[in-house]
Amino acid sequence: MDVRAGDFLVCRNAGTLDRLGRGVLIEKGTPLLNFSSGMARVRVRPTLLYPAYLEQLWQSSPVREQIEAAARSGRMYSLTIKALLNIRFSLPPLALQERILAALQVRIKRLDRAETALRRAAAGAIALQDVAHHALTPQYDAATQTLPHGWRWGRLGEVIKRIESGHSPRCLKRPAESDEKAVIKTSAITGGRFLEDENKAVPAGTLLNEHHEITAGDILLCRANSLAHVGATVHVTECRSGLYLSDKSLRMVPNTGIDDRWLVSLLATPYVRAEIARRSNGTLSSMRNITQPNLQEIPIPIAPLHDQVRLGRQATQCRNAADQLHLRIQKTLKSSALLRRALADAASVGRIVGPANIGSPQEPTVLHVPPEPSIRNEGDWIARPVQTPWAVADHHSRSVVPEQLEFEL
Repeated sequence: MDVRAGDFLVCRNAGTLDRLGRGVLIEKGTPLLNFSSGMARVRVRPTLLYPAYLEQLWQSSPVREQIEAAARSGRMYSLTIKALLNIRFSLPPLALQERILAALQVRIKRLDRAETALRRAAAGAIALQDVAHHALTPQYDAATQTLPHGWRWGRLGEVIKRIESGHSPRCLKRPAESDEKAVIKTSAITGGRFLEDENKAVPAGTLLNEHHEITAGDILLCRANSLAHVGATVHVTECRSGLYLSDKSLRMVPNTGIDDRWLVSLLATPYVRAEIARRSNGTLSSMRNITQPNLQEIPIPIAPLHDQVRLGRQATQCRNAADQLHLRIQKTLKSSALLRRALADAASVGRIVGPANIGSPQEPTVLHVPPEPSIRNEGDWIARPVQTPWAVADHHSRSVVPEQLEFEL
């Protein structure tokens, strides 16, 4: 089924609870699209509700609380049509909706500008991480293969004692709770730093090899992924217990006399990443695989131990500074998301209302709309008012009596 401008799409199935029930408004000019069975299409009655107002209401805490309370958990989180039908929220008259939207627009534009700047800063933090790999290690001319004094050419297998692979049992399609065991996803490795929350919970009672458990100090490499991410490497500085390697991740154990921080930076250099991509197998760029023998045969410049320690320390310091900057930016982005939620909450109870001269003002009154015939297309909802109004006061202390709203198939 296709969607058009003004439609509101809701996610009915998701791997994580925070993504379940999320909605998006289809804007004008959007190309013709279809939506899957895991989504629901909402088409509101224009005499009752602006689609843009529904989009704001849907982000409010009361709606999120109802969605999370009604969620069913299993291999995925899901919402039944019946649960969605029972979601309720206040519905002011159209004139008041228009005033609320106008007031929200000013605030949301400011948030949009701030978040754009934060995302640019986040990209800069990632670039700083790249500098740590590109500029600090290793110091050699890849074009002429000229090395500093005391360095020599060798193979990656010479600095690796062993490579350990993991296993992927049947997993739940959600992250693990703190007391559950889990297997990491490739996204735990490909982001430039180890992300322990990027995992899949393992059902209770599943037998796992204790040697596959990840610990602080491990060097992990992504064995299979897209061409851009195959061979991505991270150094695990902290890790919760009960987290295990998957079949797409490898643990690189360095030889005696090899600095682990230098090895991590070496594996992340453009030269080694290009060699991994070139030696990876697969017909599609979206899924490539590097075998252990191919990894071990990659030619690398091997530095003396004192240079390894110096360069590894410098690269780690630069990388840690970039990580701290990135974490601060992500924390600020989360605060911005909370502010968006607070704005939606305030708007939903009439605490944010624009000037009364916007659009075509109407005196707020109780809506009495007779029920209309249901639309029975699968995945469609049509809004109709429920005759259970309650009174609230808007910004100007006038009595406004919105009505509860439900969705009907």
